[in-house]
Amino acid sequence: MAGASGVADLCSEQPPLAALVIAPAPGIEPLRAEVAAGLAGLATVAGAADPAQAGVLIAAHPDWVVPLVLLSSEGLDAVDPLVARLDAWPVLTEARLLLLTERPVHADLAATVDRGRLAALIARPWAPGALASQARAQAVRWLRAKRPLDPRTRRLVAADGRPLAQPESVLLGRLELDTQALTVELLAGIERVLGPRPRLRLPAGTRLLHEGVDVDTVLLVLRGRVALDHATPAGELRLHHDSTGSVVGLLSLAQQRRAFFTARATTEVEVVHLAFEELDRALAADASLGAGLAALSIRALAERLRRADQLQVEKTGLNRALEEERRRLAAALRQLEQAKLELVEQARFATLGELAAGVAHELNNPVAAMMRATSYIGEDLEHLLADHPRGALALEVLARERDRASRGTAAERATRRALEAALGDSALAQRLAVAGVEDPREARALARDPVGLALVETAAGVGAALRNLEVASRRICELVEGLRAYARPKGAPVASVDLHRGLEDTLRLMAHRLRQVQLERHYGPVPRIRCHPGELGQLWTNLLANALDALPAGGRIALVTDAPDADHVRVRIRDDGRGIDPAILPRVFEPRFTTKQGTVRYGLGLGLAIARRIVAAHGGTIDLTSRPGETEVSVVLPLTGPPNDEEGET
Repeated sequence: MAGASGVADLCSEQPPLAALVIAPAPGIEPLRAEVAAGLAGLATVAGAADPAQAGVLIAAHPDWVVPLVLLSSEGLDAVDPLVARLDAWPVLTEARLLLLTERPVHADLAATVDRGRLAALIARPWAPGALASQARAQAVRWLRAKRPLDPRTRRLVAADGRPLAQPESVLLGRLELDTQALTVELLAGIERVLGPRPRLRLPAGTRLLHEGVDVDTVLLVLRGRVALDHATPAGELRLHHDSTGSVVGLLSLAQQRRAFFTARATTEVEVVHLAFEELDRALAADASLGAGLAALSIRALAERLRRADQLQVEKTGLNRALEEERRRLAAALRQLEQAKLELVEQARFATLGELAAGVAHELNNPVAAMMRATSYIGEDLEHLLADHPRGALALEVLARERDRASRGTAAERATRRALEAALGDSALAQRLAVAGVEDPREARALARDPVGLALVETAAGVGAALRNLEVASRRICELVEGLRAYARPKGAPVASVDLHRGLEDTLRLMAHRLRQVQLERHYGPVPRIRCHPGELGQLWTNLLANALDALPAGGRIALVTDAPDADHVRVRIRDDGRGIDPAILPRVFEPRFTTKQGTVRYGLGLGLAIARRIVAAHGGTIDLTSRPGETEVSVVLPLTGPPNDEEGET
């Protein structure tokens, strides 16, 4: 390990600055000596043969602050891994990296360049004094960026942030952007002064410059394409690609600004890396490279391009704002269409309500007359049979058939077989079973009494007819009551509504569709609620219709009611149909969206959209879950009914 040169005039209050020179041992001392000459009075310079020795040196001096690392590529297979090893030491992660190389081309610096770690690329042999001046310039640049208030910085940097030693060339002081032709000319002039420049071959995607980072290098693009991206509040925009040009970084470098763009290779590129001081020295040595007229012309061109870039940013922002406004207008239009369709649906139900009211009114009187007539017929038969010699038997059979509950087919077959076994006559057993006779002893007695048998059959037929009249009359009355619920105008909410009665009204009205499915009722104890009964009837109808659409013949629908808490009631309608595809499940409440017949299509499709609107108007929630073989809609309603209702209760 080489020795270190002391620095006598460093401020004792500030941490000591140290530069590292990492190179093979035989040639490390001349390099360290020249760097030390450039950093005289500013920083200690220490040498190490490899990263391991550099680590030992850093560990031995924990108070060091390292602004500069000079790395020699001599003997290295690849530079990127070595730089990564150095960056494992926190004190080196922000140090400016100078690479000294004898190679004409480097293809092992992509990661280093991409991370913005390469500050300067110095070719062997270098011009006398070039290494010292480069080292000092890089250290000053580091001080200016990292320690602007350090007394050492104030001695080296002017109040406006520029180094006290200004560039020697007029062109570099004024130039902002260059063309490809000037790049070729500039490179030729630079190589006349500095000698052949190493080429960097970098893969697509490599960032050559970083937006918002100080620019102190120029990249001359000899082959490939480079894009310039700029970050805006609307996102990163690609402002230049075909118009990037062959010189990258000159725009910001000319005014000592931070990079306005991120320069990114879009293909494999071959570039020449020029540090600020190298370009400055070349321009100072060859006046033909920096004619004032050319500098002014290029400045004007750069301003025009910058303005074009700004206009592009503004235009893109406006276009995005217009697009956002267009989306808002489209959303508003969709909402208007939804409202229109809902109004159509409401008008349809209003029309149905008027028709239902008319039908209910027209049916009410005939049904009442039919029920009264049925009652009168029963009473008159009792009077007529009172004087009949065998009237008691006839009245007993008539009353039995009139009050008998419906029997299943299996029960009737069992009765017929029992009578046939007792009588030995299948035809007679059939007649007696139809007449409601179930006792074998009574059957045997009637078999021996043809007159009594005829009387029993007649009385049983009349009783069954009266029973059917009463059942039909009650059924019509129930349907009329259901129609009245639909026909009832919305008005104010109704208090103390029986939820189960409303469900049963809906089931009666939909009985013609429910005959081919299995219906299960699991009604739990629920309190009465305040609601719009007609709207809830519409809600149950829509939900049951959706379940029926998904069911084949013989499917099952379950109605479950309960009270999840003291303030709400819940109704769940569950079917064992095919289920709903998870991909479209979030959209089932959208207007005009339907999955009928197992396909997704747009039609009226307002059932679930209307259902959600009714539930929301009542202050409740509706949820739908589905998997193959089971779909469930859960409706939770508050006992207090529709919120913020200005009308009084009836």
